[in-house]
Amino acid sequence: MDDMQEWAIQRFDGLGLMGTPNKHLKMAQLQSLLESESQEHCSIHATLNSLVLRAPNGFRLQPSAVDMTVDGGLIGDRWSTGKANPGDQVSMMNLDVAHLIANGQSVVLFGDNMFTRLDLSKAALPVGTVLEVGSARLKVSEKPHVPCGQFKARFGDAAFRWAANDHRIRGVYLTVVESGSAALGDPITILS
Repeated sequence: MDDMQEWAIQRFDGLGLMGTPNKHLKMAQLQSLLESESQEHCSIHATLNSLVLRAPNGFRLQPSAVDMTVDGGLIGDRWSTGKANPGDQVSMMNLDVAHLIANGQSVVLFGDNMFTRLDLSKAALPVGTVLEVGSARLKVSEKPHVPCGQFKARFGDAAFRWAANDHRIRGVYLTVVESGSAALGDPITILS
């Protein structure tokens, strides 16, 4: 297991979901780090590296496996108790990009559900693409995954502007089209 994978599954202490301002990177730092990483781990063949559920009480859960349903999304995530818009049922972010932006902060601060080294660019994963994650099937939503005010507070202005300029930096939204389950280490397969 590499350092990034260990970071992705490191248990969150649960002491609040605020970012640490001294961990916020400047735009030049983000660009330099991205160039040095050169997306070398981005792939069209990937696995599920981390799972995060946003509990309705504000806490974050980091299960090793989840069930997904067409109507409920990720079972245990607050999505089904909130606005429940099928266009943003499940969120997925690239692990390398998240690690870069987090700069040592916890993966749970992103508020995303799934982290993977899958190439999430529009060219590799256009809207409507169907993915198999474990035994579930999910479709890439047309709704862009834009950064919010909490993202800016947790990761800084430069990360916010970077993700606002290219929404795929923030990842993708997925809609469950076939119920199933997924666990850490399961392959993620592009079906169409």
